[in-house]
Amino acid sequence: MQVDVDAGSRREHGNEVHTKFPLNCKIMETRYYEGCGREGPIRCIFLGEFHPIAGPKISCQFPEDYVSKELFDGISAYIIPKPQIQKCTMTINALGHKIVGYPIRIDSSRYERNMYLFNLCFVCDSWSKTVQYEPVVKKLGEHLTLMEEETGFVSRCPSKLPTLLAHLLHDLNTFRKATLVEGDTVMHLKVLEVRKDPAPVHDCDVPVLVASVGLPRPGRPPRVEPGEGENTQSQEHLDVEDEEPFEVDLDADWDLTTRQLLPYINGYNHVSKIASDTNVEKTLVKSCIQNLVYYGVVTMLPVLKFSNMYRATPKLSRLFSDLELQKSCISYVHNGSETKEKPSISLVAGVLCALQQGSTLRAVCERVAGAAQFDVRRLVVFAQIHGLVKCLRRYPVYVRNPSRPHGLRAGAGAASGVASVVRRLFTGRHSADEICCLARVDLPTLDQIIDEDPNVAVIWR
Repeated sequence: MQVDVDAGSRREHGNEVHTKFPLNCKIMETRYYEGCGREGPIRCIFLGEFHPIAGPKISCQFPEDYVSKELFDGISAYIIPKPQIQKCTMTINALGHKIVGYPIRIDSSRYERNMYLFNLCFVCDSWSKTVQYEPVVKKLGEHLTLMEEETGFVSRCPSKLPTLLAHLLHDLNTFRKATLVEGDTVMHLKVLEVRKDPAPVHDCDVPVLVASVGLPRPGRPPRVEPGEGENTQSQEHLDVEDEEPFEVDLDADWDLTTRQLLPYINGYNHVSKIASDTNVEKTLVKSCIQNLVYYGVVTMLPVLKFSNMYRATPKLSRLFSDLELQKSCISYVHNGSETKEKPSISLVAGVLCALQQGSTLRAVCERVAGAAQFDVRRLVVFAQIHGLVKCLRRYPVYVRNPSRPHGLRAGAGAASGVASVVRRLFTGRHSADEICCLARVDLPTLDQIIDEDPNVAVIWR
């Protein structure tokens, strides 16, 4: 549930609530904005509870006095909410702070009002992405509920709470995980990365294991050093990245479908071929590969064919200055080669520079056949993964010409029935590889249909 609190009139609709606050409340100024997608640190952790006499109050917070009494009084109705929205993850965005909580109610006759209400909340900057903290807050709330029911830890042991909150704040901000030990009870917490949904997987897409090409561990982008005059405090714990390469253990405890597919993910087999070779339903293969893409285990490439055209990108200049990239490139292209001598980086860079629009991969291979002592296909796969080159795809577009209403010439070699089916896919949205998979025709047949129809134009991009 998202609650946005603004200084203005009160208005309710659905799950959004706008209410009025004192205008003298301090509003935090920042160069970021809500929805920018950046992740900020936890600024404060506090425990709010309903006191039988004083009503809603903050019983403990760390750092002390971070959440003012004025701010808490304004949002206390959402910290200790109505019974209908208890045990629901709530996010409150109010006056420069974003607060994530999980309100709890325990009914028992041992309490003065036969119930105990509390809420352990994380406080972040208003612009910060906080969805990754919601499972942690929920798990903490459920764990504290059990401890309160068993030993009264929350209501009867207030002296232990400041140490607990300080430990949580430090470990979650520094290590993105924390371990809480109280007596014989141990709880492990970890902040998981919430990634965007991956793009749909198509029949013609080729999955490649990220670990095989020496890419760093998937996750957030690398840390950006703050410029001169920028607030370094707001950059605390933003975009933390483990730059070490990681390995994919093919013998790990994968599910049965993933274990069946992984040996066929070699950087050359497309989704349809993997489904055919493994005798697994294609929709199941797509779902499994999309799941691997989400967790950064694989990435997708277009089908590698010698008739393809590739062109270098501005990132190719990295190959001349990045020693780690050079080492990874030489190691990958030489892997499986029959020759013991590794190719030089100048030879590898020369092949990549020869890839340009108008020259097919076959023409480049014929040009460097005597000099190249490695598999050029592996070089192309590596270069695409690292963004050094880009594959130019063909997109057929059917443009009806009034002078040629029927398109195909009489006596055309390609069957008119097949051509009419394929021609429906000439919308400019499907590449030639995708059309071959969808229409179940081979590339020579598709080329023949395109060549024999004067109403079909081809766009390279």
